[in-house]
This record gives sequence, structure tokens and C-alpha cells, in this order.
Amino acid sequence: MDFSFQLETEFLTGDDQLLLAVLIPVMVGDLSTEPDMKHTLLNIDNAAILLPQRTQTELRQLFDLLGSAVGRLLLAGLWLNWQRSDAKKVSQFLHDWRESQLELLQRAYIGLRQIIIGSVYSEVSQWSAIGYPGAPYH
Repeated sequence: MDFSFQLETEFLTGDDQLLLAVLIPVMVGDLSTEPDMKHTLLNIDNAAILLPQRTQTELRQLFDLLGSAVGRLLLAGLWLNWQRSDAKKVSQFLHDWRESQLELLQRAYIGLRQIIIGSVYSEVSQWSAIGYPGAPYH
């Protein structure tokens, strides 16, 4: 995984971009074509700045928690930094959040999944993976 890039973004910090560069492939691992990371991150940034202020604040808090060593350990159970984390362990933490009895963790998982999946599938190159032929032309 190439973590050498840092995009100019309005909402996402460099740490957010590193976190998402780890989460995106795990969340969309069954795609036949790997998403373009830079486009996906820019799509996420654009989506985030269009969210209502309260939702932006919650997303910022989530990214800040997951970006910190303590938050990563407590919320995701990962000792290593995101760049060195094993994909299986990342997948397991996401599964644990999805299946958690804590609604807050379920909501965090759903929010991350929606913004990531929406940003990946907004790319024309991914439409065939979901069987979307594109908008009809008149």
C-alpha cells in the first residue's frame, strides 16, 4: 500500500487519508477493479464538506479518535499504526463494530461504510462492479 501521497483536502487531514487508505481496500475488497485511492479520498472529502454541520462534527470526532494511538487501541483493538496493521485485523474490527451491541459503534460503522462505498461507486470505473450501466441518455 502506497502511503506516500497527501492530497490537498478541505475536510480530511493527512492522518484521515492514511486511515482511509487502510479502510477502503478492506471495505471494498471484493471489487474486481481496485478503486483509485486519490479519487476516492477526494470524493470522501467532497461528501464530508456537504454533510450537515452536526454530522461533520461527529465524523471529525471519529477520525480524530481512530487517528490517535489510544483511540485506535481502545476502539479498534489495534496496537500497530494504521499503515502497519494487518488487513485481517482491520476487517475483524470492522466486523466487530458492525455486529456490536453498542449502537454507537454500529452507527460509526454504517457511517464509514456509507461514505466509503458511496465514494468508491461514484467513480465511473466502478459502475460495472455493481452492474450499473450509467444514467440513461435521452
